[in-house]
Amino acid sequence: MVGILVVTHGNFGVELVKSAELIVGEQKNCKAIGLFPGNTIEEFKLNILNEAKSLDEGDGVLIFADLYGGTPFNSVVLNMNEFEQANVSIECIIGVNLPMILEAFSSRSFLQLEELKAQCLNVGLESIKDLKQQLSNYKY
Repeated sequence: MVGILVVTHGNFGVELVKSAELIVGEQKNCKAIGLFPGNTIEEFKLNILNEAKSLDEGDGVLIFADLYGGTPFNSVVLNMNEFEQANVSIECIIGVNLPMILEAFSSRSFLQLEELKAQCLNVGLESIKDLKQQLSNYKY
């Protein structure tokens, strides 16, 4: 089963995982890490590496980050060589949302890492809608 690691600013990732678990039930082999004031980049980077290692059961780890260019994302980038040296296969999606996490939880036991990444990307993009456009055929 693919491991899931969510890296975000503050409690966003922790609460995102809790929200997903409220819908689909408690998950194993999943962790969320938040960056908080006072954390150093080096500490955060090391925390990500250690969690990814612990989550990898041989099928790899799908990492979700909240913001392109943000410190959680940059910390994943800075760990790319370390992931390779530790023989941890990772994929990373930036711009995490709840439908992506739900899809990851629902599909990670039967999809390979790269397939899961592609599926979560698709679900995440498809889940973003304009309410008025969706309701354009209805009177409200």
